[in-house]
Amino acid sequence: MFIEQQYIEVFEKNQSSVQSHFNFWLEYVLFSWQWWVMVGIFILLWVLFWKLKKIEELPRITIFGLLWIIVASNLDGLGYELGLWGYTYNLSPFLPKSYVFDYCLIPITYMLIYQYFPSGKKFLYSNVVLALGASLIAEPIAEKVGLYTPFNWNILISIPLYIIISYILKFFTEKICQSIR
Repeated sequence: MFIEQQYIEVFEKNQSSVQSHFNFWLEYVLFSWQWWVMVGIFILLWVLFWKLKKIEELPRITIFGLLWIIVASNLDGLGYELGLWGYTYNLSPFLPKSYVFDYCLIPITYMLIYQYFPSGKKFLYSNVVLALGASLIAEPIAEKVGLYTPFNWNILISIPLYIIISYILKFFTEKICQSIR
């Protein structure tokens, strides 16, 4: 019985936090210029992807992109829960992660890289350039405009993570594609 009471207390505190976040989102985030920028980025990047995708590559890059969505959203949620970073502005109040990054910017960028530079040195170089750009340019810009707040995170850690994750997901994508041929 003791553990159930403890859990109920934790649950109630969490619900209070969720309600506070929802109220904050309604008052300060919804329809702010940052919110509209995220809506625009979300729509524009998916339209751009649809224009740039090669239909014959669509199954392979879609698998890669979906794997990126799974990994990015889970790592993002983990980083948030561990207090490594947070997001002042979100598209939705119900999850404290950035849909624009996890379901749009990261997967689309990696899908296009994988489509145009699928292997060898080109894949390596494009991943290094993307990791450097995302970590040293995009993350600081997102921080500057208030979309992203690092609490206990060093952006230099992001660089090898982007590269390593990309190669792991490429490996799994190719294994999946080989198994369905």
